[in-house]
Amino acid sequence: MTGEAVTAVRATPLADLVRTYYDNIDAGDVPAALACFASTAVYRRPGYPALVGRAAIEAFYAATRVVGPGRHSIEVTVEDGDEVAVRGRFDGTRTSGEALNVRWADFWRVADGRVVERNSYFDAPVA
Repeated sequence: MTGEAVTAVRATPLADLVRTYYDNIDAGDVPAALACFASTAVYRRPGYPALVGRAAIEAFYAATRVVGPGRHSIEVTVEDGDEVAVRGRFDGTRTSGEALNVRWADFWRVADGRVVERNSYFDAPVA
């Protein structure tokens, strides 16, 4: 063990929705991953203006996102009502091919089974 505690994640519909997003991203299936977003969703991440609407989020993933192949490891999930907070790490590469190992936290808000807001934070510059 690396000395970091890993919290078991209880399966709930919201936690499953978020976990499925990461599983699909790691599998390289971006369309399946982004299917969880509502058409009016807002995604905020450091270094970029807010992405408003699923079309803007899809365009970001298609042309701008610098995170390449790798694996998201979820360490902790906290759920409260229609919101889910997730902390974890990503081990993989940038789209340029250089190694990328970063800890992150995402805050998700869901309405009617779709993500309406996501806010991402990183422990190192990833822009």
